[in-house]
Amino acid sequence: MQPSLCVDSYSYKEIRSFVENKIPGKSRTKDFLQYNRKALSRIYPKGQRVESSNYDPYPLWAVGCHMVALNYQTADKYTQLNSGLFNLNGRTGYVLQPEMMRSDSYDPHQQKKKVQYNIKIKVIAARHLPKPGRSIASPFVEVELCGHSEERFKTIVYRDNGLNPVWKAPAEPVEFTVYEPELTFLRFVVNEEDMFSDPNFLAQATFPVKGIRSGYRSVPLKNGYSENLELASLLIFISVQQAGRAEEELYSSSSQLRKKQAEHSEPFLYDTHSNLQRSTLPHQQNQLVRESSERYRSKQKKINTSKFYS
Repeated sequence: MQPSLCVDSYSYKEIRSFVENKIPGKSRTKDFLQYNRKALSRIYPKGQRVESSNYDPYPLWAVGCHMVALNYQTADKYTQLNSGLFNLNGRTGYVLQPEMMRSDSYDPHQQKKKVQYNIKIKVIAARHLPKPGRSIASPFVEVELCGHSEERFKTIVYRDNGLNPVWKAPAEPVEFTVYEPELTFLRFVVNEEDMFSDPNFLAQATFPVKGIRSGYRSVPLKNGYSENLELASLLIFISVQQAGRAEEELYSSSSQLRKKQAEHSEPFLYDTHSNLQRSTLPHQQNQLVRESSERYRSKQKKINTSKFYS
């Protein structure tokens, strides 16, 4: 039997526990969100997970659950996402719910349709990757966007070089779309391909999108338990652009240039062909007037000299 989520039946002083498969269903998402704005909730793995496997914590974070318990003895994607979430505050305490989630108008299903950020990533190189036993690694990198939408990109395999591999292809960065930056994670996974073409895990790095900055970046790599690997890192180029901002900046900059042109009435390099023609017309007209006036003066001079000698 599920605990009651009636608005009048809970207070901020209490906490309720739910087994992972006993949480309120999708039809009660709004009720669960409203509960989590006023009281605390705790989610824990079901008893049938005898191998200490983990469930996906993301859907529970998306509805505002406060304590999502995981089996930390298992080094998997879900514990790494959990470590990435607490990187926002330097892993020094609680992480606040996103401000949008504290609003009564918040709808997690509606937010999926609105693109907030565009992220472009290019994996350039790596260094000092851990060895898989005694063999030389043949690494490749998977870049994964974890959130409402799952997007993934994989580089080619660099043969027999785990010390300083360089990926020259693809030449263009790969683009990802972000719908909810507050609850979206960027994950780098370095694998190596064995003689049977099977991937073997080497290292990973998981970051919340809200903490990412643009530019050329060195990404420190960690092991499966999110512990630092000495000297191991990736070199990447990343560009984080807010959706719609580029067009707004382009429009504002062009309008400012037009104002500057109107003030100085001089042609600029960015002018269109028609603007250049328009700006050169007065110059051509002045030249024609000058030539006609000189002809008139010379003609008058000839008439005057003829009168003088006659």
